[in-house]
This record gives sequence, C-alpha cells and structure tokens, in this order.
Amino acid sequence: MRKLIYLLIIITVLGCKESNNEKTEKSSTIQDEIQIEINENVETIGIILSLSGLGDYVLSNSRDDRNYEFTRLVRKEFKEYKNHPAILKFNELNKLNLAHFNHYYYGLSFSKLPEFKLIHPKYDEFYTSDKFNRMQIDSILNGFDNTIRDFYNDAKLKEYFNENETIYKKIKTETQNAIPKNIISAMESYFGKYENNYTICPSLAIPNNWNFGTDIINKASKDFYYLTGPSYDLKPNRESINSITKNDSLGFNDKEYIADLAIHEFGHSFVRFLDKKENKALIEKLAYLNTNELKKNLEKIGEGTGWSTGFEEHLVRASEVMIWRNLGKREIADEKLIFDRENEGLLYMDEFVNSLEKYKSNRDEFSTLESYFNELINDLIKIENK
Repeated sequence: MRKLIYLLIIITVLGCKESNNEKTEKSSTIQDEIQIEINENVETIGIILSLSGLGDYVLSNSRDDRNYEFTRLVRKEFKEYKNHPAILKFNELNKLNLAHFNHYYYGLSFSKLPEFKLIHPKYDEFYTSDKFNRMQIDSILNGFDNTIRDFYNDAKLKEYFNENETIYKKIKTETQNAIPKNIISAMESYFGKYENNYTICPSLAIPNNWNFGTDIINKASKDFYYLTGPSYDLKPNRESINSITKNDSLGFNDKEYIADLAIHEFGHSFVRFLDKKENKALIEKLAYLNTNELKKNLEKIGEGTGWSTGFEEHLVRASEVMIWRNLGKREIADEKLIFDRENEGLLYMDEFVNSLEKYKSNRDEFSTLESYFNELINDLIKIENK
C-alpha cells in the first residue's frame, strides 16, 4: 500500500472543493440554518474504503483513546465482501496513485444509488496524476463506478440502511442537538456572503475525527457540505451494529467538536475567492513567508506545504478566531489563537487576526471579506520574515 498517502490523511483530513449533487434524507435543524443528511452514496463508498487497504491502515493506527469502533463494526458486518471487485478496484486505484482521501465524498457528484449516474463533473483532484491523462483516468474511474453500483446491490445496502434506520436517526439527532443556533448567521455576517444551503453529513463509515468540507454548486444555489465521522468511539463497545441500542453514545454529540469543525470546514468554502487569478497573484507575492519552518509545521498537521495552502489555512483559522469573538466566546477564540500559533505552528496567526480586527472595525467600507482582501495583503507585506 502507498502508506505516504494514508499518513497524510490519518491525522485529520480537511478539504474544500466544488461539485454538484442531489440531496438525500435531510432533516431540518433549528432555524433551518443547517441540514443534517445521511447520504447513502457517502456511506456506501465509506464502507468500501473501510474494507480496503485504507481500512487496514486506519486500524493499524489504533490507540487507547481511538480504537475506530465503527470502522471495526462495519468491516465485521461486511466481511464476506472483503474481496468484492469494488474493494479490489479501490486497492488497484491506490497502486496506480489514483486513490485519494477525497473518495469519501466522491459520490456527491452522482445521483443516489443504486442508479449512481454522473450528474456533474467529478472533482478536479482525481485528475492530478502525472502518469495518466484525463481520458485514461476517466476510463479507470468509470470502472470503479460500475463496481460501486454492484457493491450496493450485492451487499444489499438498501436493506442494511432500512434495518439500521434507528441508528442513523440517532446520529442525525445527536448532530442536530450539537449545532449552535446561530453559527451560520454569524459566519454569513462575518464573511458578508450569503448562500442557500448548509449541510452536515455525519457518517458511520468515516473514521473517528476525519472531516471533509466541499462546495456543491447547482444552477440555482450553492451548497456547503461538511462530512464527519464520530468525534469519539462508540460507548459502550458493541459486538455488532445491530446490538447498538438507543441509549448508546454514537460519538456525534460533542458540541465543541461539531461547532469548531463546522466553522472550519464551512470557512474554507467561504474563502473560495482565493482561487481567483488576481488573488492568487497577490498571495504569491508573499511566498517568501513560506519558510522551511512553516512547511515543516504544515506537514506535521497533515496539510500541503505549498504557500497557497499555508495562506488559506492561516486565513480560515484566523477567521474562526474572529467568528468566535463575534459570537461573544472570547475564551474559545483566545484558546484557538494560541493553539493554532503554538501547537499547530501557524507562524503568522497574530498578524492575520490583527488585520481582520481592522476589517471588523471598518465594515461600512468593506462589506465582505473579499472586498477587504487587498488591505489584508498590504498588512501582511509588513511581516518580518520569521
């Protein structure tokens, strides 16, 4: 197995890309700000990944405080399909360096299983191979798509989801109760940007503490998605999925965890103006700030070491600090600032936050964070090389 790929994602996986999808099984939250969705495409591919070499690697990294109980139960539930073509195909993708952590939300580009029809282009990151061209990758991935459909039918996943409806409802309820009432309004107010839909996808098939953020663009709206596994192991441990009871803690009710990572993941979606050509050029002017120390720190926390990644991570995390301050949670904001600077090694957190305080004080002039971007760059130019 290509353990380098998995090593980068085993820490905590974060991402932010754009695609499209139709939604499944949604339930409204307070004020309808955030939807909770159990997405069968996400679950199905997650089960396949759990049975693959990736699942083997996840479990090899178990420790006392993180035993990946749901991953173990999923593998036990579907152990007879360990050598199904879908699992073998994903392992083949890995050997070809075409397997990505993003496969957990690969299915968001498709209609609901069992149809699984491609309704919008696949994510760009699946075409970054230096060995195959786009047409060749499409041919390989299309073969994987066919095995996903077969796995859904062969493993009788429709029956599985129906039989475990109570568990999935409990997961949605735990997640819903953990979400602060005003998180989205606070984010929209801060960024000065208002979108249509915000969705959290809690999943049994995503390992503990793994999280993904993605944008989903339709003609009439833009959706922000946040996919998450449980924040802690199933309590108490169970021998099988069907032995879980309504009184068990499923790991999706940690309010601080859900709020913190939702703000982070949705935050990546709110700063997609960074992808504009003119803004990329401005960011590149500060590339000298991407020191060896910062690269080392970014790699340590599972992020890419390029300056564009480092810049975005600073901006998103500094914005989190500002949002918590705006919510009146100064203690949480200060703790995050110190943690990101001291523990995560993001060297320029203070400078980013100080500039964003100026943005906060001048909202009459700057209605959106994007409109303030040139001012932020001008402030960061003053940083002495660390």
